[in-house]
Amino acid sequence: MREKDHAYDYHDLLGLHHSMMLRRRMRGDGPAPDEREASAGALLAAWPQRVDDQRLLRESLALLEPLTDTLTYLYAALFRDGPHLRSLFPDSLAAQRDQLAWSVRQLIEGLDQPEIIVPVFEELGRAHRKLGVRASHYQPFGAALMETLRARAGAAWRPDHDDAWSRAYRFLAGVMSSAATGELSAPPYIEGTVVHHELRGPDLAVLRVRTAEAYDYRAGQYATVGSGRLPRTWRSYSMANPPGGDGVLELHVRATGAGRLSDVLVHKTAVGDVLRLGPARGITTLATASGNGVLLVAGGTGLATIQALLGGLARTASPPTTWLFFGARTRDDLYDLESLRSSADRFPWLRLVLAVSDGDAGSYESGTVVDVVTRYGGWGGHDAYLAGPAAMVTELAHRLADLGVEPDHIRCDRQ
Repeated sequence: MREKDHAYDYHDLLGLHHSMMLRRRMRGDGPAPDEREASAGALLAAWPQRVDDQRLLRESLALLEPLTDTLTYLYAALFRDGPHLRSLFPDSLAAQRDQLAWSVRQLIEGLDQPEIIVPVFEELGRAHRKLGVRASHYQPFGAALMETLRARAGAAWRPDHDDAWSRAYRFLAGVMSSAATGELSAPPYIEGTVVHHELRGPDLAVLRVRTAEAYDYRAGQYATVGSGRLPRTWRSYSMANPPGGDGVLELHVRATGAGRLSDVLVHKTAVGDVLRLGPARGITTLATASGNGVLLVAGGTGLATIQALLGGLARTASPPTTWLFFGARTRDDLYDLESLRSSADRFPWLRLVLAVSDGDAGSYESGTVVDVVTRYGGWGGHDAYLAGPAAMVTELAHRLADLGVEPDHIRCDRQ
């Protein structure tokens, strides 16, 4: 046998594992002991001291800053003891390390709000399933994490710090592993072929992808996307069209210039390329109209989410009065204007407002989209849907709550 015949694609093994799991379930066999689902409620109940641990985690975090530098040593320890685990990670670990640092901070700051952080880590667990991460992988990762924390903090590290971090990691791993195990009856991803690739600017592309099989999603949701041109790397992109019968998804992608997946999709992807799409996620989906109308707000390529929601509203029997705010840094960054203006002309219930934050705004509103929405005011009783950069979404959600929008009537995903 030639040497190259010994090579394998980890995703092929993942598909084989999925098939075996389906067969096992069809025979009536239960999941393996380390795959048994533990509810988030049980995990929280097993951690009664989490509020006290939150204080210890915050205190010890100061010993680990800058956190991204600390986590660089984690991967060295992980691959030293488990070199086979390297295949689960992308070639460049920078984005992975940054995401982990973000997750750690989210966990620490959200321990007193489990209703917020549990869904975040459940989603993270499902996302890791696409990479081939299994329950057995959490133990070596946790061991490498604890070794790194102790070494980095040095003599200032106390036993109570160690205990708090150990409990926090057990909780995080339990939530993620349980969420992934709960989806073993579903494929980790499906494939789709790029049937259209159009540059809408020097760093922005619109892709249309025809899926090989039915892809279930709701207007406003997003898919995690992977490309064979950058293995083991995934990123989330919202579908810009509501579900239809043609099996085609529209994605809006802006290149970051960092050589990551977005750059590959904008500059190196062509018609005929095959992409992998994880199951649809997200809570920015249409709810029954409850008050004075609907507020849609998009920043940058968050417009994809908002356009899908707009398409969903247009299909309802009696769409409510809807305000659509779209903001960008410059006038050139405002894209798809022809489609937006066409919608405003066709739908008497739609009000369109465009905002530019830098340079000459011309006939558009001047300022960030957050400031422009705030200036218009009067949003009490509206159902608000927000999509765009995380900082924009977070700030606007707070502003709208101050302006009288009920918090549970504000829908957004902080990807």
